[in-house]
Amino acid sequence: MTNFVYVSDEYRQAWLRYVSDPNFATSFSEGFLEEFDYRVYSEEQFILKYTRPREWFLNDMWGEIEYLFPMSQHGYVPVPYEYSNNLLSFSDMMVKRAEELRDTNKEIDLFYSGGIDSVAILLALIDTCPKDQIRVIMGGYPDPVHEYPDMYKKIIINLPKVNMDTDDLFGQALIDQNVFTTGCEADQLFGAVGYTNMTMHAQIDKDSDLGYVIDKSKPGNLSDPSNREWNNNRREAKVRNLLLTCSWRFLRNLHVSKVDMSNYQPFFLHNDFERYGINLHLEDKMFYYTPSPLDAHKEEYKKCKMMIRDFIYERTKDKEYAYGAPKTITKASVQKQLTVPLPENYTVLAVTEDGTIVNRNNILDYLTMECLCFDG
Repeated sequence: MTNFVYVSDEYRQAWLRYVSDPNFATSFSEGFLEEFDYRVYSEEQFILKYTRPREWFLNDMWGEIEYLFPMSQHGYVPVPYEYSNNLLSFSDMMVKRAEELRDTNKEIDLFYSGGIDSVAILLALIDTCPKDQIRVIMGGYPDPVHEYPDMYKKIIINLPKVNMDTDDLFGQALIDQNVFTTGCEADQLFGAVGYTNMTMHAQIDKDSDLGYVIDKSKPGNLSDPSNREWNNNRREAKVRNLLLTCSWRFLRNLHVSKVDMSNYQPFFLHNDFERYGINLHLEDKMFYYTPSPLDAHKEEYKKCKMMIRDFIYERTKDKEYAYGAPKTITKASVQKQLTVPLPENYTVLAVTEDGTIVNRNNILDYLTMECLCFDG
């Protein structure tokens, strides 16, 4: 069986075309086709239920739930969903994680947006690592500079390795040789009700199968305090199935045939931060928020992820940014495939657990039964 750590919608669509092609359809039994369609639909509904775009994918961190494709939890040790005593302070967790990345003795590719998550990570790395070990990849210059000008003027401009590329962000990580890190998992762990484009206009609807509906005429209300119980009840399953998928979206256009899986090191994808988030949830102290640029959500966002804001203030004494920074949104112009009215043509269709990239040259090797969770 071929196990995956990342599966794109392009790969899923290739399978859909393959099983429906009359030239190949006779190779599949009626029972197989029914099961295939059922799994595609079920996975899509689960993704939507937990407010991710239907094009995304699932990976159960416990490795117990089967989806359409066999997923790997390569290198990941799941955390029991129970209260943890004697945790480090959040600030100490940040330093410890930065030290772990430093001690790989590899260059560190940090995707930087100017938002509080990437700013906090860079501050931790600056405190811990040699400057020439850090390679900052700007998520759409000049926006990350404008988000926090002082960070650029005082720190980033003095770093020897800063990548300003703005039209192929998803292809910039050198994960075949460098450590790759982002702050994407912070939203999932620390209170975001879902993916921005799914939630900024989502309204609670208890009669809907998904629990919400999209109404673009008004701001979303999923994070309203009146919906706290709804968010509490879904947090464990959401994190369990979506945490391992978060940061792969920045690796969709790599220009290598294989990555070193030990280099996949999203900063907050770490047991310490997971335990911290579980404690917040079990103590009913999680601050739920809609990660949105809409005016209706801006003040709410300033109250979220307070532990990250506190860390930034500790390091910078910049109260205005630490407690006033809004949500950053990466613009489509950072990736050329998103700026033209054509189907996306990313280089990475899937990634197997040994780091092999499924692309347009080798995809036929990955349209076999061993790439599915069930037999034909």
